Parts: sequence; structure tokens; C-alpha cells
Amino acid sequence: MLGKKRLVWAAIAVLMIAVLVLAACKPRGTGAKPELSITWFAWPPCDALAKLVAEYPDATVKVNCVPYEQWHDSIFTDFASKGGVDLPIVDSQWTGEAVTGGHLLELTNFLKQDTNFNDWVPSALQAYGEYPIGSGHYYGAPIMADVQVLIYNKNILSEYNIAPASLTTWDALLQAAQTIKAGDKYDGFVWFWIGSGDQIQSAWNELAWSWGGELWDPQTYKFEGVVNSPQNVAALEFARNLYLAGPEGAGNFSYGEVTTAMCDGTTAMTAIWVGVAAGWTDPASCKEFPNMGFMVPPAGPVQHILQLGGMGMNVSAYTKNKDAALAFLKWLMSEETQLKWVQAGGYSALQSVLASDTFKNAAPFNVAFAGAYPLVRDFYNLPEYYGLMTKEGEYLNLAVTGQMSAQEALDKMAADQQAIIDQAYPNGPPQ
Repeated sequence: MLGKKRLVWAAIAVLMIAVLVLAACKPRGTGAKPELSITWFAWPPCDALAKLVAEYPDATVKVNCVPYEQWHDSIFTDFASKGGVDLPIVDSQWTGEAVTGGHLLELTNFLKQDTNFNDWVPSALQAYGEYPIGSGHYYGAPIMADVQVLIYNKNILSEYNIAPASLTTWDALLQAAQTIKAGDKYDGFVWFWIGSGDQIQSAWNELAWSWGGELWDPQTYKFEGVVNSPQNVAALEFARNLYLAGPEGAGNFSYGEVTTAMCDGTTAMTAIWVGVAAGWTDPASCKEFPNMGFMVPPAGPVQHILQLGGMGMNVSAYTKNKDAALAFLKWLMSEETQLKWVQAGGYSALQSVLASDTFKNAAPFNVAFAGAYPLVRDFYNLPEYYGLMTKEGEYLNLAVTGQMSAQEALDKMAADQQAIIDQAYPNGPPQ
């Protein structure tokens, strides 16, 4: 009996040693969820994304919502040190800068194989990740679709016997805004006319396109003779008249001042990003919201084009969790998750989602959004975008506020933008 017991204990000892050896050889971290990180800027959709990703079962995902002013630099500073988050959200205009710097993984095969590629709104797929435009190479997956919708105060329009259904052209809207302004009780139309960021640019761009103008020639890289065209001059003169139908000092208005003008009931109409208007839905912070109506912004005399907003989600070239990042992105871009995303307060670029009752019933402006978003275009995403955009904002603001004629402003803008491009590409457009 004693011999058998010794054999049993010996066998147990061998087994325990084997278990310990296997445990020691087990790779560190096996069995734990991978950790992923995202950087965006602080606004309601970022908070909504942070809540949504908590549902993802296969990784722990942290969303960093940084101040808007720090958004670009926080990402590109990390790029410079070949580090940072796994999934940066890069604004559409930064795509060229990020791709030419080698900072992003190409997602072309991922988008075609792991998402419903043909269901994306084509202009969104292009703007949020294709570089160069027309190349068929994609570096971003649409995460936040955005477009401006026309928002009007029902009571003010009713007081002046203006039917919202009549506001289908910019000319009709201007006439209505001028009528209201002339009554000396309200301002007619307010917009973000400030020259900083991309604010006045994204207002005027959709006027320029709708008047038949262009911002540049992407084939020849020409700005002179394109951005200062007669069509764009007419669009900028129209913008000046629209500005005069609004509040005093609106040349310095950003989204905050537009929000105040609409929410306190002093202004009848605006066109503003849905991502901004999403913060108006609480009557405690926007007392006039219950009196607001929503529709697709007007058409121009030549065509009906709106400025694209929003951005794509990217995968950093420096991530140490490539497979986990792509697996998460596949989950996030699925129709099932995108439907949850719009219910949480986000906006999808999947056509099937935009057409769904789930989306249209998720927020009061979503029906207008669904009609407006297919009309979007974006402007240049060249690496030189910042200098180009800064010049555009500077001269547009001078013209709209009456400090320079539309023709002079666009002539100077064209010359300055052309100089930026000629310096960057002395041998002409890259091949």
C-alpha cells in the first residue's frame, strides 16, 4: 500500500510540474482582450462613439475626445514619433497630409472585402479616404457622415407669411431673409462667416458649386482662372447679400454664435451641420428648438450641391494591434452596428442605413439629412490644404463683410493659392 501511495504522489507531482511549465511558457497577455484606442475631437458624436464601442466584445476600446483646437496636432505629433492611437479619426482635408507622410494603412482591400463597398455613398467614400482622388486607393472608412441642413423658426416664418416649401432655391431664401430683416424685429439668415478653420469656406463652397463654379482644377492643379471665375464672383456677391440679411457683426460668427442666434429666437434661418445641431435638441439649452423645422438646403441657379462634412476612421501605420484594429473596424462598419450608431446619435454613410426608418426616426432632422447627404462634395485634400484653406477663408471673409469686392477677393485668393501650389509642385501635378 505504501508503494502505491508513493507512486500516486509521484504522478501528482509530475502533473503539477507540467502545469507550472506550461503556465510559464504561455505567452504574456494570452486570454486578455487586446486594447485599442481612438482619438477624435470633443463633440456629441465623440461621446456617442465612446458609449457604442463599449459593446464591442473582442477588445477594450478607449475613445479620446480632445479639444477641437488640439485634434489635428495631437494626432500628427504622435505620427511624428511613430506612435499614438491605433485608430485616429482624420478630417477629410488631412488625408493627403497623412497619406504622403506614410502615417496610415491602406484600407482598399479591407473596404472591398470586409464592408458592403457598394452601399457607401460614393462621394463620402472618396472624401473620407481616397488619395489621390480618382486613384482607387482608400485609407479611411466613413465613421461620421455630416451635411448642413436648413433650419428655420416656424413661428417667425409664419409671422411673415413665408411657407417653408417655398425655400427650395437660394434666391427664394434670400428674398425671404431680406423681408424678415426689413421688418426690424428679427434677423433673416445667420451663417458661420468667420474666416478661421473651414467655416466660411464650407458655407460659400456650396454656393460656388451651385452657381456652376469650381474651387480648382484637379487635373492641371490650376487655381487662377478657376476659383476667380464669373460664376464664383456671382456666388460671392450673393453671399454678401445673404450676410447683410443677418445679425450685425456676423463676420465673426462661428458655430456658437449661430447656435445662440437661432436658439434665442432672434434669427429666422440658418444652414448648419447636423453634428452641431445635435446639441440643440434639449429645450433647456435651446429654448426655440421645439419651434424649429428642418429641410434640405436650397438649390442654386445651375445645380444643387452641398458641402460634405464629417470624416473617416483610419488605422495608424504604427499600430501594434493591426489585426485587432481591422477586426474592430469590420464590426463598426457593419450595417448592424451602423444602425446602432445612428440610434446613439452618430451619422452613417451607408445608403441602406440612411434609407431606413431606424435612421429617419432617430432624430428630428434626419429626414432632411437623408435628402441632403447624397448631394455632397468635398474640397481639396492635398497636403497643402491648410495654406489653401487659410487663404480662402481670409479673402472670402473680406468680401462678405464688404472690405473687398468679390472680384478683387477672388483674384487675390487665386493668385495666392496658385503660388502655394506652384511652390509645392514646381514640375506640375504629380504623376
